[in-house]
Amino acid sequence: MNRIRAARQALGLTQTELADKAGISARTIHAIEKGRPCRQATKRKILIALEVPWELREQYLPRMPQVVRPHAEREERAQSA
Repeated sequence: MNRIRAARQALGLTQTELADKAGISARTIHAIEKGRPCRQATKRKILIALEVPWELREQYLPRMPQVVRPHAEREERAQSA
């Protein structure tokens, strides 16, 4: 189970209640619980609302792998040439 969802449920909060407490939209909470990436500022707001220390952020919100776009690689090669 998603750790954000588990922490939210352990506090007895709905997605809407957590969103209100964190100052973000319920839609964002839903997306994050589905495993979608989010900004660092959003992660911080959620973890503060859940009373989770920032040091444990990667246990609750694992980093998403970096995706290199093919056209970005071509631009980098062109700039270094």
